[in-house]
Amino acid sequence: MLPETYLSPTPSLTPRTLTRSTFILLLFAVLLIGCEVHETGVTVQTLRDDDAPASESWGTTMVITEDGRNRLHMQADYMARYETPDSTWMVLTGADELTDRVHVVIFDAEGDTSAVVSAQRIMWHERQRRFVARGDVQADAGEDRHLESEHLAWMESRARVTTPGFATIRTPNETLSGYGLDADENLSDFTLARVTGTVLIDEE
Repeated sequence: MLPETYLSPTPSLTPRTLTRSTFILLLFAVLLIGCEVHETGVTVQTLRDDDAPASESWGTTMVITEDGRNRLHMQADYMARYETPDSTWMVLTGADELTDRVHVVIFDAEGDTSAVVSAQRIMWHERQRRFVARGDVQADAGEDRHLESEHLAWMESRARVTTPGFATIRTPNETLSGYGLDADENLSDFTLARVTGTVLIDEE
């Protein structure tokens, strides 16, 4: 009689076993990567350092001139200056951004006041010579023209102010609201889109 030979069954790797093994290996790799990111990644402090201003000042008055004459006066409780290789800008706010105001006086070519702007925050772009005002923006020109908006921009090269969003402008004869205001610095010549409001008609 020939001796019997027994072959022990070779354990086969089922799809389920493969999936589980792969999952364990992947989980291990993820844990290792997670540890490396935790040790060498960006922290809250590095983010703060990256966002830190180049300089800060309190009780600030900035005077911007053109050809020796006043062009802008800006006053704020706090100013932070930021610099990058291709840009320099300042952020001006009150000590309390919700209650304190930043004030900007715009002067015309003769040195007279064209308008006075106040807002919760002003961003001055030095190289472009323009500012952007945000937060309960109020502007007064002369004795009888008043502008209200949440966002107002001024650029020296155009000598005009714009509000990309909603704005209301009041004069002795009218109160007009609309979008996309484009006005000269003293608010006497302006355009608005989608206008609503009231106009006082002199019947005499």
